[in-house]
Amino acid sequence: MFLINIKIDCPHCSSPKVVKNGKKPTGKQNFLCKDCRKQFQCEYTNQDSNPTIHKYVKDSLLHGGGIRDNAAVFNISRQTVLNIIEREGKDVPIKPLKEHYSKVQIDEMYSFVGSKNKKVWIFYVYAPETKEILAYTMGKRTAKQVSYLLLKIKSLDIKIDAYQTDAFEGFKSIFRRHTHLIGKEYTKHIEGRNNCVRARLARFQRRTTKFSKKLIYQWWLFNMLVQWLNDQAASYI
Repeated sequence: MFLINIKIDCPHCSSPKVVKNGKKPTGKQNFLCKDCRKQFQCEYTNQDSNPTIHKYVKDSLLHGGGIRDNAAVFNISRQTVLNIIEREGKDVPIKPLKEHYSKVQIDEMYSFVGSKNKKVWIFYVYAPETKEILAYTMGKRTAKQVSYLLLKIKSLDIKIDAYQTDAFEGFKSIFRRHTHLIGKEYTKHIEGRNNCVRARLARFQRRTTKFSKKLIYQWWLFNMLVQWLNDQAASYI
């Protein structure tokens, strides 16, 4: 007779400190992680509750998968996918890696919300020296939206020597009191980051049939991407 030991790690935090914690009404063993204090099972009848599937969904969303795609592939409901977007993207704080940046680049890109007749613009600040996104706003393509972005930059309590943008009039009016370099030659890095965003999020592709029905989900999904990109940037330093 052989005794088989199966090592179980927490699907939420990957901790090996896992103990048995009773059984579910279905008769399946329940486990508790002693580090993050979350409960889980090794097998799930309903995949909507499976935390491992939730991780796969998050990765898929950040690699071009749409909401309906994830629901179909992982055999879960669309509402579960939306719940994952809300949980992962609702509160994403920005923590700059440096206190002083010699230059940052600012650009805007659009996506659709509700229908292809409704463009929503994202303005964001990119630091090419650390490859991190420092601030962003979402709304209309106006100087007022750029002013909101500047307020977000100031709230980070960092020093920036120069702002680099294209020739959009909103940038010219808002950054005229700062060191402001204008021209496509100054925005090459952020243009590359735009391509990355379009590749990672299906709804930001120029010709797509995938777009958010509600602006808030668009915001949360972009939050998820910013967190992922900034975590990648931090790992390189």
